[in-house]
Amino acid sequence: MGRHVLLASLPAWLPTWVSAQELPRTPALEPLEAPTPAELLPLRPFQIEAGPGHSRVPFSWRGERVREEGETWILEQGAIQAEGLLLLADRIEYRIAEGELSAEGHIRLEGPDLRLRCERLRMAWRQRSGEAWALQMELPPNWVLRSGHVAFATLRTWSFDAVELSPCPEERPGWKAKLSSLKVDLDGFATLRNAHIFLGSIPTPYFVPWAVYPAQAERSSGLLPPKLGYSNTLGATVGISLYKVFGDALDATFSPEYFSKEGVFWGGEARWNPDLTHQGSFSGETIHQRSLDTRRYRFSLKEVWQREDGWQLTADVNQASDNLVDADFGKGLGNLGTTSFDSALYLGRSFTFGSLSLSAAEQRSFFFTKDQGDPFYSPEFPASLRRQTLPQAEFRFFPVAALGPLYLDGGLRMGRFAYRIEGSAEAPGRTFSWDRQDANTRLHGRLGQWGPFRADLEMMGRATHYSATLEAPVFDPSAGVDGAVVNPAISPFLVDGNAATRFLFSGHLRFSGPQVGRSFKNVSLLGYTGELKHVVEPYFGFTETSGYGEAGSLPRFDILDSFPGVNESASGERSFEVGFKQHILGRGNAGGSFADLARLRVATRYHATPIILSDGRYKKGWSSVDTDLDVEPDETWRVSLRRSSEVGNGGSDNALSLDVKAQEGGRFNLAYFSTGINRFLVRQQGLQVGGLQRLWDDRVRLEFSANYDFKYKGFASSQVALAYVRPCVAYIVKYTHVALNTTLVSGGREDRLDFTLTLRGLGDLFSYRY
Repeated sequence: MGRHVLLASLPAWLPTWVSAQELPRTPALEPLEAPTPAELLPLRPFQIEAGPGHSRVPFSWRGERVREEGETWILEQGAIQAEGLLLLADRIEYRIAEGELSAEGHIRLEGPDLRLRCERLRMAWRQRSGEAWALQMELPPNWVLRSGHVAFATLRTWSFDAVELSPCPEERPGWKAKLSSLKVDLDGFATLRNAHIFLGSIPTPYFVPWAVYPAQAERSSGLLPPKLGYSNTLGATVGISLYKVFGDALDATFSPEYFSKEGVFWGGEARWNPDLTHQGSFSGETIHQRSLDTRRYRFSLKEVWQREDGWQLTADVNQASDNLVDADFGKGLGNLGTTSFDSALYLGRSFTFGSLSLSAAEQRSFFFTKDQGDPFYSPEFPASLRRQTLPQAEFRFFPVAALGPLYLDGGLRMGRFAYRIEGSAEAPGRTFSWDRQDANTRLHGRLGQWGPFRADLEMMGRATHYSATLEAPVFDPSAGVDGAVVNPAISPFLVDGNAATRFLFSGHLRFSGPQVGRSFKNVSLLGYTGELKHVVEPYFGFTETSGYGEAGSLPRFDILDSFPGVNESASGERSFEVGFKQHILGRGNAGGSFADLARLRVATRYHATPIILSDGRYKKGWSSVDTDLDVEPDETWRVSLRRSSEVGNGGSDNALSLDVKAQEGGRFNLAYFSTGINRFLVRQQGLQVGGLQRLWDDRVRLEFSANYDFKYKGFASSQVALAYVRPCVAYIVKYTHVALNTTLVSGGREDRLDFTLTLRGLGDLFSYRY
């Protein structure tokens, strides 16, 4: 939601009702030990009992040294309460005939939308009007007003003289705004004059001579604080945002920014929340960049709707003109990785017998490599590729008992798919789309258990129809030799051939056991103390999937095309699989349950018939050895390893990730990947690191992220931000590096340095980019 300070409405004020709630009575104390008003305050809300002479005063009271001197009622070291208003002070005088009240010393006045401290107060009690001196007023959720004098006609209208405004409760706030005068109507508008912003005691250039803004407690439309900045590549920056309320469930922020060297960057965001189970947002920005004479843009749509009848709608749509628009005009790169350009839409519901869903998706990749030795990502390859599901409907029925211990399930899929190639100088843009209908039924379950040995069976029948196939049999298993790679010169995206229908049958039989385990008592290792149990289970299985003569011409859009059989088997596959699973279980005490601390799976297959693997290689005989390792000893550490190693030539594909959560909100992330046998991946070897470290009671924060490419021996992108945080003020220095393989960036700068000043309640007050 928008933040309204100075040029917009004050934040939403939460009512603070302090009127009567019956709580246990405070124990009686000796006169010399009577609590002070400050000690009584934490006991609120309480019911103040009427004391002697209460019929002559229009409030309940509690305190000491109560007396009447003529027509003046006097209370010392006490509190009075009436109609939701609570007043505590060292001395309270009430002139009964005039109905006027005066108070002195350590005064606290509280009521709906009101929390006031002052040293002197005078008011007409019944009319709720008066004056206060040497005051501090707290406005929910976190704003503080300080002034030498305020006059109020009611508790909803206030007129301040020489007031200071700050979101910081400290005596010396990190930042404050000094106003020569401020008039506030909590049911209408507020008017301020001569607003200066100070960082501590140092004045800034920000000055507003006069402004009117809505001051209702509810969300209100208005201008947000301006944004100023400067960049060597973009020029001077001026941004003014407008926050607009369209109703209880919809609001929007319009935030254009002017860059003196590039033009106007139009931006905005809309948010909606009709009910507790339905919310969404839309944000978008665009600019016609002068230096490139081109339109650049980005937009994002988020939607989540979970209906009470079981239907669920989710949307996550992200579109951009190029992959560096965020780096140029946004806030730099993301934390770990780059901006997402993928989109997904889902509508579905689960029933007692099955599930029904409609989904659409798009994955977009940008290619700007200059490596002539990379066959798939050479300059002749298109500038970007979109893989689109437009859309796909799916129905699945849940497993039902069929033959003894075996269960039957299945499903139907109907969808339209497309490759949208956005062209470059050597590769013109083209779009290829086709329809696909698929039906399958599966029979699976445990055949039997014989002591420590177990047998499982899985069988499936599948029929798939394609409205179009590839121009040439790119993925023909009989066209290559073992270890060769699919020829990339024949594009796997040219789907404009004849229609085809594929029928296949697939079966998998697996034998597992026996489980072998050992327990270790009273283990103390790397901070862990308790009992450990190590369990190993070997298994082997047989898989056979019928072949299809035109398999090489079928497009390979997803796993249904590449591995349509059970156990992720390819068309025409006959294989034998062997492997083992290991688990390390642990528990801290003898009466507790075991937790799965570590899991390891190692497996390989022998292919009796040639197939095409997911990495584009023809394979017959022994395939790679696959290793999956997951370690989660506690909530702090998580390690995950995926490795596929080629026994014959020693190559391997590796993916390692490490996540560590430190104390006080710190974190560290590491991801390593290398591809020694997979020719379909863009990066051959890389390292990603990221983290956040808080130092000196969170006064200093260090955040970093980096992507290192071993192949090019350099950082593809990196970002380091150092922030010094004072109460309500943050000074941020950020260094950003982006390896540029394209001219589609402003100024073509690879390294940037940003200085940003951020104020609590106002956001970024000023930024400078070099």
